[in-house]
Amino acid sequence: MARASLVQEILFEVKNETALLGQVTSLLSVHGVSILHLCAYSVGGKGILQTIVDKPEDAKKALTPLISNLTQKEVVLVEFENKTGTLAPVAKILGNHGIFIDSVYGTSSDGFKIIGIFDTRDNARAVQAINQESGSLGKSC
Repeated sequence: MARASLVQEILFEVKNETALLGQVTSLLSVHGVSILHLCAYSVGGKGILQTIVDKPEDAKKALTPLISNLTQKEVVLVEFENKTGTLAPVAKILGNHGIFIDSVYGTSSDGFKIIGIFDTRDNARAVQAINQESGSLGKSC
């Protein structure tokens, strides 16, 4: 079974510099913002950070002095069972509904569930399709 919901993701792209992640996470901490999910990487000379936090508006205020091109967008958070093969049916549901996936990242920390963060061309429809068809996740592809 999977459960999907819409959440706000904060993202930005900056010049990749040593200690940037420490500065960002320290600012969030000082402002009482908890990071729920994080994806950070570098491409060439750019540092890219995508994060889901508990207080998006507070995070934007905290980071604005450091980051000028901060954006916020809606993404799909999907919780599903942490076992081999459970991502495939979620991706299949989206494909069967003609929903294009622009990006996805995920984590598993408790050993029981996986959190996938999907950015699709139609996030509201993705949530609806996953929630309606989540019973199919217990069956083979």
